[in-house]
Amino acid sequence: MDPRFDLPLYTRADVALQLGLPATTLGDWLRSGALEAGSGGRGEPTITFAGLVETHMLRHLRRTGLSLQAIGEAAVALRSRAGRHYPLAWSGLAHDGRDLLVEIAAEGREAGWERIRDSQGGFPGVLRRGSAAIGWADDGYAGTLRLVIYHDIDVIVDPSRSYGRPMVDDVFVEDVIDEVRTGASYREIAAKFNLEDFEVEALVRPHIRPPAHRKPRHLQTQPDSLL
Repeated sequence: MDPRFDLPLYTRADVALQLGLPATTLGDWLRSGALEAGSGGRGEPTITFAGLVETHMLRHLRRTGLSLQAIGEAAVALRSRAGRHYPLAWSGLAHDGRDLLVEIAAEGREAGWERIRDSQGGFPGVLRRGSAAIGWADDGYAGTLRLVIYHDIDVIVDPSRSYGRPMVDDVFVEDVIDEVRTGASYREIAAKFNLEDFEVEALVRPHIRPPAHRKPRHLQTQPDSLL
């Protein structure tokens, strides 16, 4: 059993939270066929680590300009024709800004790229390949993922450690968040987990919104009748 592919570790809510996605967007993507997802009851873990990485890559590709249709067609083609599960979590993909490409190599020739949706070759150059947030394993699939919603600190998901819970070194992100919710100060939390104050703030920022700022009463706009 490979924990990257065979263990459902995350609920939809987990994935939306860890990737900073609206739940409705994730639902649309799962229904589109671009992502490979398991089945299960509401609130149950149905998404594997590879599924989490695919969702990260789908967002990455959408932000570079690829359409959901183009990504979905390529993913379906790789799963059905090539039998490659979780293709968006595989390092053999690239894109030219419009379509997903797969690397091909003919004997005696330089490696080239083939457009997946129609198997058209002749693409000597590629604009972008992969994502810097993904750590690739020897088999060409993702082995770790850095969660990009966290800035100024590296939060890593590794399915071989603690069932893929987000961590900073040996510290669970959820433990830090729980401490903040008890009312502990950032300095106290930093000392407890051997972190810097700014690292605690970086972990908290995506999860806990600061209180809304209200103008002092004497600075609020007066009605026209009083001016």
